[in-house]
Amino acid sequence: MKLSRLLSVLRLPCPADVEITALACDSREVGPGALFVALPGAKEDGHAHIDDAVRRGAAAVLCAPPLPEGVPAVAVDDPRAALGPLAAQFYGWPARQMTLLAVTGTKGKTTTAHMLRAILTQAGHTCGMIGTLGAFLGDTLIAPAVNTTPEPIALHRTLRRMADGGCTHVVMEVSSQAMKLRRVEGVDFAAGLFLNLSPDHIGAYEHASFDEYRACKAALFRQCRVAVGNLADPAWPAMRSQLRPGAPVLTFGTCSGADVRGVSVTPVGLASLLTVAGSWSPYAVSMPGDFNAANALAAIALCRAVGVDDAAVRRGLAHVSVPGRTQIFPAPAPYTVLIDYAHNGQSFRALLSALRPHVTGRIIALFGAGGDRPPIRRADMARAAAEFADAAVLTEDNPRSEDPAAICARIAAEIGDAIPHITVPDRREAIFAALDMARPGDLVALLGKGHEDYIETNGVRRHFSEWEVLEEYFGRL
Repeated sequence: MKLSRLLSVLRLPCPADVEITALACDSREVGPGALFVALPGAKEDGHAHIDDAVRRGAAAVLCAPPLPEGVPAVAVDDPRAALGPLAAQFYGWPARQMTLLAVTGTKGKTTTAHMLRAILTQAGHTCGMIGTLGAFLGDTLIAPAVNTTPEPIALHRTLRRMADGGCTHVVMEVSSQAMKLRRVEGVDFAAGLFLNLSPDHIGAYEHASFDEYRACKAALFRQCRVAVGNLADPAWPAMRSQLRPGAPVLTFGTCSGADVRGVSVTPVGLASLLTVAGSWSPYAVSMPGDFNAANALAAIALCRAVGVDDAAVRRGLAHVSVPGRTQIFPAPAPYTVLIDYAHNGQSFRALLSALRPHVTGRIIALFGAGGDRPPIRRADMARAAAEFADAAVLTEDNPRSEDPAAICARIAAEIGDAIPHITVPDRREAIFAALDMARPGDLVALLGKGHEDYIETNGVRRHFSEWEVLEEYFGRL
């Protein structure tokens, strides 16, 4: 694509009409003919890598002033804001060829996105999904997850592949960081779904305050033609206030006044029945707990807002499964083993309280806490485990630059004498220890890793799969 055509989307003058063969915002990915977009970063500025990009063959550079010499260069005040429309233009605006549905919230985005994908598939649509677990065309993984919401170049490249693959609908998890860093700039969503908001992702390299966090979430709804929101959540008015004038709104919740109102949730084994006001029969939800029923209620509301047939909604919810979310391992044992991504106090409380009615014995919670993250998470998880579990095994999660033993010590201090607990810093050995403790009727809940297949220490990710560890343990019996 000629540089002049690429820049036309931003109405910028073209310094030299060179042929652009690729876009890159990482100089290590630059090849001959690429346009290098120098992005500002939390730790370093892309300006520092312009010379490297030119050495690798960049045909042009887009950056904030000052402009480099010796290469066609274009100045913009905000390269991040420019990159989204540039990527969309380069890949032929694939989002416009499909129906895009955005899901945002502190908790439940991944589960709700999977529910929506299952429903849309049952409705006969070819559905793509982009989120925490990667990008999928139908059930096929086509791009691994680097961020919950990819950077613009990867996002529009993936959307192009989905459109060419016959997708009619795409369900996308949109994070607050994505909005802050303008990853979905210029993307128009047919509908946006707001689940909930609670203090999280606040700290170094994330959000400076809860107010900023809420504002970034709310900004998504400026890009949505229809909004669906949790009426009971205190942050919903902030989301709604960002809507375009006249945009349709549909609310959900268990409170009076919700357009789609949940009445009750009845446990059925490790599944549940969700009763919705005005519906002819309950919805079977293939996952346990009120929090999963709340996600299902949100999915039902969004589907009603965009006109999906109710029979497809029922079929999708009855059969949906999500890797690493209340996922049962088929253990040949008289106790239950569950894997879940719960990694803060709110998700611990929701999960463990939901599991309690299903467990005749003890709940043994195995968990750690991520390093270089707000320390309050550790205290919140410890308190939730002390309230709803019967025993705990403390171990590593993603310690990053911190000492996992020190993280565990902080959690142990917060638990105190509330429940029995041991510390086994190596997660594989900790899983073995938890399983050795289990008795008939118990539930061993492996918390925090979920779908992740790595442990990150000092910037290095080593392969680690809880599913594989469980297979190893039970394979030796």
